[in-house]
Amino acid sequence: MKRRKNRFYTVLIGIFILTIGGLASLSSGEPASISSNNTRNKRYGIRIEKFQVFDSIRNRLIPYALYSPKMKGDSIRLVIFSHGYGSNYSKNYLNYSYLTKRLAEEGFWTLSIQHELEGDSLIPTFGIIQIVRMPFWIRGEANILFVLNHFKESNPNLKVRSVDLIGHSNGGDMSVLTAKDHPELIRKVITLDNLRMPIPRISKPHFSSLRSTDKTADSTVIPPEEVCLTCGIKIIQLKRTTHNQMNDEGSRKQKKQINNYIQKILEDRL
Repeated sequence: MKRRKNRFYTVLIGIFILTIGGLASLSSGEPASISSNNTRNKRYGIRIEKFQVFDSIRNRLIPYALYSPKMKGDSIRLVIFSHGYGSNYSKNYLNYSYLTKRLAEEGFWTLSIQHELEGDSLIPTFGIIQIVRMPFWIRGEANILFVLNHFKESNPNLKVRSVDLIGHSNGGDMSVLTAKDHPELIRKVITLDNLRMPIPRISKPHFSSLRSTDKTADSTVIPPEEVCLTCGIKIIQLKRTTHNQMNDEGSRKQKKQINNYIQKILEDRL
């Protein structure tokens, strides 16, 4: 009889300890267990480095920031980001940190390039835009190619598995031009409301575009729906995001929506 009582109290104490442990887990907001195979929700720590490289052929300095995940590995996925026009504001390439940091957290090495320098001519607002702005897009294309080559030469032990381009507005236009001229280098292009450079009617590289609520692109920019379907081009209309809310000035909800779309596109989940 005494043994039964002792066994009963032992079981009771064990149940009590398990119950307290479960309540503590719930009160801390942490799950009791996390599957080690759940990599989709995993966030890598990131490293941010700033560089200034000099293109001696064009006699031009090119600042850029590298956002990289703090993880080991010699095979990487690379994204090159190009900012929207900022009237030569010197830190425009840092004004999309919600996007560049998130990409690094998801495992993408990300280069964000400063395309405008103090003393550069301001972008034309009159005339035939596709003609008067072409030199600015060509300069942006040259910046992208130079920084890409510089990165590869500076990191000879890294194997670049893929190169994707993302750009906002004017940066989207130069990203489209770069992919159009060098399709062999680029896997995907994602534009955030580019307005002038027509998206090529091709399936490789793969093109996607997130559109704002307050700007209308030139009539030749967005391919017809049937062409998009044939070529796999994704046109995504955002419902509550304006053109100027696509940088760090946007709300948390707007940034989250943009990041989610970009991540799905890059991972072929859209």
